Amino acid sequence: MEEEERKENKRVPIRRDMRKWYSNRSRLKVIISVVVAAAVVVAAVGGISAYTGSRKNGSGTNASASGALSASADTDSSAAAESSSQSAVETTTQSGGRQIHRVEITDSLRALDNTAIGTGANLSDRDENNVPNGYKYYMSKYGSQYDAVWLGDTSEKTIYVTFDCGYDIGNAEKILDTLDARNIRGTFFITQAFFDEKPDILQRMITEGHTVGNHTISHPSAGEPSYSLEEQVEDVMPLEDEVYDTYGYEMRYFRYPEGQFSEQSLALMNAMGFECVFWSFAYHDWDTSAQPDLAEALQEMEDQLHPGAIYLLHAVSDTNTAVLGDFLDYARSQGYTFAAFGNDARY
Repeated sequence: MEEEERKENKRVPIRRDMRKWYSNRSRLKVIISVVVAAAVVVAAVGGISAYTGSRKNGSGTNASASGALSASADTDSSAAAESSSQSAVETTTQSGGRQIHRVEITDSLRALDNTAIGTGANLSDRDENNVPNGYKYYMSKYGSQYDAVWLGDTSEKTIYVTFDCGYDIGNAEKILDTLDARNIRGTFFITQAFFDEKPDILQRMITEGHTVGNHTISHPSAGEPSYSLEEQVEDVMPLEDEVYDTYGYEMRYFRYPEGQFSEQSLALMNAMGFECVFWSFAYHDWDTSAQPDLAEALQEMEDQLHPGAIYLLHAVSDTNTAVLGDFLDYARSQGYTFAAFGNDARY
């Protein structure tokens, strides 16, 4: 999935790239000193590893990071998850209200299952409101425990339009124009490449009130669980810091590349303060050389409409860009409103 988005992506040497980014940012002198100090303390007490990330005013902190995990049918797994979430993150507050999360990779976090799980469901198995039952299963198994969502509120005729922005071929601005013309807010998940290449568009997303989320630095083709826990932290948090330092914007939402996750990785992202956003609608739209037929794509979007739907659309898709306005108008004609993550307003 997302072959074109990756541009034949190969595993990125994250540590090398981090050195390049860090050398260009004087603000990291302070962070580096904190990390060094933390490393000395951790080494002295036999800790495993630490990374300094950021959150503002506690808005990225969640119940699981505080140890308030919901019960699991698997008692052993739940106990391990609770232990890992309690001990994997420590929070301190800087002057000015910005919070620093130090993530410590603990034995209990490592003990969680790292088997990669793909996001998918039998789309023919739906309830009376057209909601795919498979995504309700994901919600019941992982949702409350790890602050992850595949569905919004299925009792409400509200949907979320979300866009994965690995890179841009000129469509992102057109998508923003379409949303703006209808006074609708969306959610955009960006990679490091998009951050580097499209600062004006990213600024526009933030200024116009859209939600911006983290889609990793390297977008690994085998998914985040193919990385070590330490590599996953390094694949996420530097981008979080760069966005905050450049735009003063805090990314609280995360989307897994390829939709590949594991229980262990969910626990890690949860400890770092992210809500993981999956989807209940996706289709083959990411291949720019084989775009779906316009009429067929629009029909598929309309046929799968349901309360609480989370639509995954790739911003590089010419088809998505062309039919988006018609789909939004159709959904409104059926009594639906729109929402963006982190925003209680309905549009």
